[in-house]
Amino acid sequence: MTGPAKRPSADPRAAQRATLRRVVLQLVLGVIAVHATAMAIYYFGDIEQLSPRTRMIFVGLWTFVTAITVAVLLRRVRLARNASRMR
Repeated sequence: MTGPAKRPSADPRAAQRATLRRVVLQLVLGVIAVHATAMAIYYFGDIEQLSPRTRMIFVGLWTFVTAITVAVLLRRVRLARNASRMR
């Protein structure tokens, strides 16, 4: 048994919204992944016990990686938004 057939959506922009929703979720999950990884390294790597200079370098790197992640994933959000406007 295959289940009920899918009806076409009444809203022609439903697919575009679904795409936008997906890329925004990827953005949020990407930032969460970067922060979870950095916090795990910070605490399990005992970086909190190292010198203040080392901690500042780590936090700077963490900030840089977060900024790059947001820039890349936010570009995807913009592309998805602009694709819906071009139609």
